[in-house]
Amino acid sequence: MFRIPAFLKRRFVEEDLAEEIRQHMEERGEQLMREEGMSREEAELRARRAFGNATLAAERSREVWQWRTLEEILADVKYAARQMRSSPGFAVTVVLLLGLGIGATTAVFSLVNAVLLKPLPYPDTASLVIPWNIPPAGVDVGGFDVYPWGQNHFRWMEKERATYKYLSAFQGARFNLTGNGDPLTLEGALVTWEFFPALGVKPELGRTFTQQEDTPGNAREVVLSDAVWRSRFGGAASVVGKTIALDGAPYTVVGVMPAGFGFPRASEMPALYDFGAESELWVPMAMPAVTPPYTPSELAFVGRLQRGVSVPQAQAAMNLFAGRIDRAWPVMKGWSQSRVTPMQQQIAGDARRPLLLILGAVGVVLLVVCFNIAGLLLARGIARSREFTLRTALGARRTRLLKQMLVESLLLAFLGGGLGVAVAALGIEAIKRLGPQQLPRLHEVSLDLHVLSFAAALTLLTGIIFGFAPALGATRVDLAGGLKDGGQRQGAGAKQSHLRGLLVVSQMALALVLVFSAGLLVRSFSLLLATDPGFRPEHVLTFSLSLPTSGYSARDAIARFYQKALPQLRAVPGVRALGITEAVPMGGATESTVIRVVGRPAPKKGTSYPIVNYTIGSPELFAAMGTPLLAGREFLDSDTLTAPQVTIVNHAMAEHLWPHESALGKQVIVPSQRVPATVVGVVADVKRTSLREVPEPEMFEPYTQNVWPSMARMQVVIRTQSDPASVIGGMRVALRSLDAGLPMAKVTTLSTLESSASASERFSMLTLGFFGGLALLLAAVGIFGLVSYSVTQQTREIGIRMALGSSRSGVFQIILTRILRLAAVGAALGVVAALGVGRVLSSYLFGVKAYDPVTLCTVVLLLTGASILAGFLPARRAASIDPMTALRAE
Repeated sequence: MFRIPAFLKRRFVEEDLAEEIRQHMEERGEQLMREEGMSREEAELRARRAFGNATLAAERSREVWQWRTLEEILADVKYAARQMRSSPGFAVTVVLLLGLGIGATTAVFSLVNAVLLKPLPYPDTASLVIPWNIPPAGVDVGGFDVYPWGQNHFRWMEKERATYKYLSAFQGARFNLTGNGDPLTLEGALVTWEFFPALGVKPELGRTFTQQEDTPGNAREVVLSDAVWRSRFGGAASVVGKTIALDGAPYTVVGVMPAGFGFPRASEMPALYDFGAESELWVPMAMPAVTPPYTPSELAFVGRLQRGVSVPQAQAAMNLFAGRIDRAWPVMKGWSQSRVTPMQQQIAGDARRPLLLILGAVGVVLLVVCFNIAGLLLARGIARSREFTLRTALGARRTRLLKQMLVESLLLAFLGGGLGVAVAALGIEAIKRLGPQQLPRLHEVSLDLHVLSFAAALTLLTGIIFGFAPALGATRVDLAGGLKDGGQRQGAGAKQSHLRGLLVVSQMALALVLVFSAGLLVRSFSLLLATDPGFRPEHVLTFSLSLPTSGYSARDAIARFYQKALPQLRAVPGVRALGITEAVPMGGATESTVIRVVGRPAPKKGTSYPIVNYTIGSPELFAAMGTPLLAGREFLDSDTLTAPQVTIVNHAMAEHLWPHESALGKQVIVPSQRVPATVVGVVADVKRTSLREVPEPEMFEPYTQNVWPSMARMQVVIRTQSDPASVIGGMRVALRSLDAGLPMAKVTTLSTLESSASASERFSMLTLGFFGGLALLLAAVGIFGLVSYSVTQQTREIGIRMALGSSRSGVFQIILTRILRLAAVGAALGVVAALGVGRVLSSYLFGVKAYDPVTLCTVVLLLTGASILAGFLPARRAASIDPMTALRAE
């Protein structure tokens, strides 16, 4: 323990030791002068001889109280700092490169950490699952791999208490809040009473629902989000127990959830469901004990497993459950299968692979940075070869020199890491601003302790990576040869030349892989944007209408409202065409239904009736969306309940059901309707959720002939004559004249929806493109630096060649040939690796093959050209060397 205070006060201890040695020799000299009568000079000389080597004695004394290794490290750090001060340009270059590489990698990791690694804000997340209903094998339900549960499924499943401690059903809902300021549409959810216990989240104020409150006739309670509580009610605690008006009905506020809680969110759920971006309130579902078969439903389930039950065990139990339901309900056999998904996996969704891809890309950039710095350190180490030769001659061990160079590398790395943390902070802000808003948990990206730990570990690793090989090369000393020629030609050895070549090849290969990947995504995205979405988004405004159940619970009331509203809304100045629909393009999925084609026999055993997407629309809908009419006519105001039932189908449905004949005049029957609908029009395929989706068969029916309770929530689509924003004010005035408590919600443009739908692809493409360009630039700079230093080291060789008759063009050709040879090797290795990476990228591509030859050849030519440009100036400088000057310098 004595070493700790001695180490901390080592300067004073050193002074005391020196003073003690001096006093000892003075006392011995005084003694010799008294006893033997020597002069002072003779006595001091005799005392020093008797004491021995004072420096060696001091070293042995230090070994008692010093930590030798730590002292050596501190000495190396001081020496490294002096080296940096003597070469500030070199130090600044390395620190900037490292700051850029480490900062970019840390920023991307912070995104990966928030989305994939950080625990969810729920207790015991491992036991939290979402059992999805999956359709029977071979059945296409609008291109989705999940299907909503029915209410009867929930009543049966909630009895599975051996598997689930808590099980809750939930679905999206919208409510109009009135009586407290301007009318406001809030995104919410209908939930059963175990919703909050299943998630394990307690309210910030008040309580959640009781089982009694979750019954028909008693569901008049509401739980608010923290955001709504603060923005609409001023954060007053007195809101608990207060009655508010939702859809014109009184609801009692029983609780307020903590800040940040907004489950379910649209970004965390399949596009099949209609959830808001953030849930702002929760209301009891009040599900009836018995539900008639085939009742439309949009239910999702969330459950907390019993203690000791794993996800595979829960899946096995759900498989048994599906078998029991199939036996009890043969007509729906196969429609009770499920896939039990851990909540953490569900929240991450489809973001896992793109984020890991981006993390891999920035990792490649960091490797290129490391190779770049390794080249700089290699050149610097060769320039210091005389220093290492002299130190070896004076007794320094190679391990001591190696440790000193590693300490220098680590000091540079940690300075670069410190800068990298600052760069990462800026990068995180950029990610949160520019990242796709549908990316789950984007708001949780931060520079937390886990991210800082990652940055520290990454800094240490990069310091070792770029510092180890140059340190080995620089400390490999030829003592006799080095002393004889002053250490000036040591850098021209074959081993150092091979190491420089390896660095050039590695940078070329890594840059090619990254640029090729970016090129594939850029081509894919350009082809994606060039696809026909089935609509024209320019000058189109959309907004949502949610009719309150208090005044529009009857179907006739819903129909009368739209019949009165549409003419008034169309009369607003600046409107060219206006229609309503359940789902706008790129605004989410629509419903689906089983149909029967009139005149065709029932399907054979083992097959089923066709399933198509089903959408309600109005006259002028297709004109407002800009969807081309391929045959027939649009809906008319005369298509009423007393007129023959009509439908319009898309091109995919016409081709699927009537591939070699006209669809006009054909008839189909929807199970909920007993009257067949006649096809009166065929429209182009409209993409619903993504530009890359394959259009599914879809049928449209007029709202005037099929009024459903779900039509209380409709989307208004307006094609304007100029800027869509110019009609917003007029729309609000028209709506107030119809119903003063009816707000406009989710006001946006179709162009914005289309852009948002491709935001994830755009983000991946831009990010990978940026890192690819950065890797190309860094590789070119690295090649330039290595070739330049190689030319400097080969000055004597070039001078001899030219003295023996080599022409300047010959020297220029030799240098460029070496560069091209290294570039060819790097390109060959890069092509092999790029083809493997292309297969990984295949699921992200659209209209482009993973081994696209155009992209590959373009990238190879681009990197070869960059290599030639990087080597042109060094080769030109080599060709201009004066032989006599070169030989005289040696």
